[in-house]
Amino acid sequence: MELSLGADFARLLNPDDLSGFAVVLEGDEDPGPEALAAGGVLGFGDHAWVRTDALRRLAGSAATSEWEEGFAAMLDYARTRGWVDDEQGAVRGHVERREPTSVIVADGDPA
Repeated sequence: MELSLGADFARLLNPDDLSGFAVVLEGDEDPGPEALAAGGVLGFGDHAWVRTDALRRLAGSAATSEWEEGFAAMLDYARTRGWVDDEQGAVRGHVERREPTSVIVADGDPA
């Protein structure tokens, strides 16, 4: 699962891949306040702390009861590694920078 942040947006990519978590910065600009707030990012550097409730919200319809079980298992594993802050309700993800990607919406047009 990847939290993708642009200058002014946040979206969750591959929500069904609960084998890892990364925060991806798209393009050369750092995410603005709107993107950070939408993504539930509490702060970032080489790693970012991201609110788990924001990840659930961004997962949208993928967040079924089965998904929630897998997400809880992912958080349990991350907790054993010190990557969960239960006080803040956040999980840590490695930050990567990539070239921007286009999003294809249901009708096939780029977003």
